[in-house]
Amino acid sequence: MSLIQKVTYNKKFNKKTCNFTTPSHSQGDFICPEAENLLGRKFFECDMSETEGFDNLRAPDGILKELQYNISKIYTSKCSFMLPNGATTGIIAAMLAVLNSFDEVLVARNCHVSVYNGLVLTGATPVWFMPERDEKWDIFKSVTAEEIERKLKSNPLIKAVIITSPTYEGVYSSIPQISEVTKKYGAVLIVDESHGALSNFARDYTGYAPAIVSGADISVHSLHKTAGAPAPCGLLHIAKSSKITPEAVQAALNLVTTTSPSYPMMIAIEAVVNFLFSDKGKNEVRKLYDLVEDFIAKTHYLDDVEVYSGFNDKAKLLLRMKSLPAQAVAKILNDDFKIEEEFSNDNALLFLTGIGTQKRKFEKLLSALKEISVMEVEADIVGDKYNIELPRMIYTPREAYFHPYEYIDTEKAEGRICAEVVLPYPPGIPMILPGEVITKDNIKFIMTDKVKVTGINRK
Repeated sequence: MSLIQKVTYNKKFNKKTCNFTTPSHSQGDFICPEAENLLGRKFFECDMSETEGFDNLRAPDGILKELQYNISKIYTSKCSFMLPNGATTGIIAAMLAVLNSFDEVLVARNCHVSVYNGLVLTGATPVWFMPERDEKWDIFKSVTAEEIERKLKSNPLIKAVIITSPTYEGVYSSIPQISEVTKKYGAVLIVDESHGALSNFARDYTGYAPAIVSGADISVHSLHKTAGAPAPCGLLHIAKSSKITPEAVQAALNLVTTTSPSYPMMIAIEAVVNFLFSDKGKNEVRKLYDLVEDFIAKTHYLDDVEVYSGFNDKAKLLLRMKSLPAQAVAKILNDDFKIEEEFSNDNALLFLTGIGTQKRKFEKLLSALKEISVMEVEADIVGDKYNIELPRMIYTPREAYFHPYEYIDTEKAEGRICAEVVLPYPPGIPMILPGEVITKDNIKFIMTDKVKVTGINRK
């Protein structure tokens, strides 16, 4: 019996026991009116603790163990773990399961801030590298097997490699080629696949096989980003070919996951995975990519609109208008059309789509772009450009975390050592981390927020 079936059965046949346990609302015996109005009674009826028959996520040996086993079969993994605390805990747990203090780990600089958290907790030493940038779109390109091999060849002490694929903007790296290199040098490959939650069900549309069946040792998915689950549902997978043991990952997860995991979140994880694996789910994924392809095809009739194309997930709509700065387009969309983009940089706008993105939303965005493309707009953009360079590290993240610090004026920070993570959010990719030397460009970024739109005049 699955978790969903057991909860449904208990509700249907009134199998609720007299619990003197947490949570004290006792599956809806008491609900604050405001919470009931917003969340509904059913949410509280599913909210429970590790009572008889409902297992324990820290050491599953019953219904949760079976649920995770079923998920692993769907993802073709050695073992899969639910992450009701989100993908961040999966990234940290993967690092804790592999790395010890002072171990060296090769990390692409476009990683999520959760990798920094893992570096602090493990005490590992990062060997950073900066992937090549696509200046036209102001995004990072794919990580190549060649650059990974150069780093591993020059530093044989590197124990693990961490990359993000797909990136926040949807750009894939070739995991099969990279994994050949990491295996050659005996390094563990950890792939943050948070933004590729549909990869296991969308191979026909993306041309990309999931990381753990392509050679990665561990991958992490964030189900709320594109797969329709509520935040912060996630999954961690160990590849069948990996030497990493489920016991090591379970022990690591127990360090960073709450001892009171949300049963509504675990129910949602089960429901979403089962749905995506079903015929209805597969149809929903196909419908999404059909809508995306139709949208992209229609933008070809707009001379001023260009959509990014490459080895990327098309459901991450990255586009730009040739005649207007992206920040100006974002402001017009927000103010005039009530359309909010996921993210905009200097050159492009990102529109995140997934399960739940309906045809009407694509039509509204396309209509807005049509109107903007024929507007006569004068955009006054201020703010200096800054260079994206690999910072100089003086202390490791763990050393910096415990190091004394002081507050000073930002204008006077050049040459000083950073004591706090500086990152735009979204996408949650650090610009400078504790222990790194602050540069003039860093200060420029902090003070001006890159680029600001001060005025848009429509003629």
